[in-house]
Amino acid sequence: MKKRFRVFVVVLVLVVCAGIGAYLVMTHRPPVTPPSKPVPEAKSPVETQKKVKVYQVTVEGNQAKLRPTEKEVKVDHSAPEAALRALIEQVDTGELANPIPKGTRLLGFKLEKGLATVDLSREFRDNFTGGSEEEGLTIGAVLRTLGQFPEVKRVTFLIEGKPLETLGHLDLSGPQDVRWAGSQFGGEN
Repeated sequence: MKKRFRVFVVVLVLVVCAGIGAYLVMTHRPPVTPPSKPVPEAKSPVETQKKVKVYQVTVEGNQAKLRPTEKEVKVDHSAPEAALRALIEQVDTGELANPIPKGTRLLGFKLEKGLATVDLSREFRDNFTGGSEEEGLTIGAVLRTLGQFPEVKRVTFLIEGKPLETLGHLDLSGPQDVRWAGSQFGGEN
């Protein structure tokens, strides 16, 4: 009788385990979902080519002036930012010089309600050499380059996230009106 009882208990345990296993398999199946439409890939910003003006320094009749040069730039987010990058990255040619101090990098650019905030690397300030005329040409080149876009009215200069007070002579502590550049330092617009 003990032997039958043991066989009964073993069979009962096996039946219970099989039932529990079947229950777990049936209730823990992943849900069946109908086939879905393929999800389109997220589109990256559209890059377009645009012609912009960037300003370089030329000497005419012993006077330094800003002269525009047309460049074709890739615009992925902001045309003013692309133009500013082209200004900073341009190289000197025989008769035209880049007014931006060597080694300057654009760290950030934001345009909000007509105010462009330009965050430059410390080389913009540290590598600047020159007097008030050169300072005016440097700031004027930035203002004229950004001023060609109607959405840019004023420019604030930052150096590595902190306000730029001056390069030596001009008060740059507040926003600079892009129209200021048009009346300074002769040359074409």
